[in-house]
Amino acid sequence: MSTLEQSIYLEITEKLKDAPQDILERVLGYVDGILEKNKFQLTEEQKKSLTEIKNRPYSEHKEADSFLNELEQKYGI
Repeated sequence: MSTLEQSIYLEITEKLKDAPQDILERVLGYVDGILEKNKFQLTEEQKKSLTEIKNRPYSEHKEADSFLNELEQKYGI
């Protein structure tokens, strides 16, 4: 490990040493996301949903707010 890497590791360790578990889990998820950014895969359900939206006639499209509310209810985002 280089000096810079050691320094960064120590700084991160120091900042997180007293962090609650939920924060540590969020940090781990963030790090995993960064490391896996090129491996993101949609589920078959998500692919189907996007295809259905793409193939919808323009007259059936929704306002952005309605669409976001629908996604929030369906996926909890």
